[in-house]
Amino acid sequence: MDDKNEPLISYYLYNRGEDNRPDRERMKRVLRRAIRHELTDRQRECLTRYYLEGMQMTEIARSLNLSKSTVSRHITAAKKKLRRIAAYYERITE
Repeated sequence: MDDKNEPLISYYLYNRGEDNRPDRERMKRVLRRAIRHELTDRQRECLTRYYLEGMQMTEIARSLNLSKSTVSRHITAAKKKLRRIAAYYERITE
């Protein structure tokens, strides 16, 4: 994953009202790695198409020959996994 993933990664970052640039950069690296290595190929494909390419779930479903419900479940599972990884990272760096 490269800089085109910035919108997806930014989705998981927050602003504490202080200069948290170093924390955000570390979180970006963690999430890039997680997207690359922790998500299934299908989760990564659905998540990327939805958030980065701006495709609708029905379009993704049609292009991957899946149901819209299956695409939704893949995206939900991917976000849940990434949130869990982000939360773990936050706990170990506090």
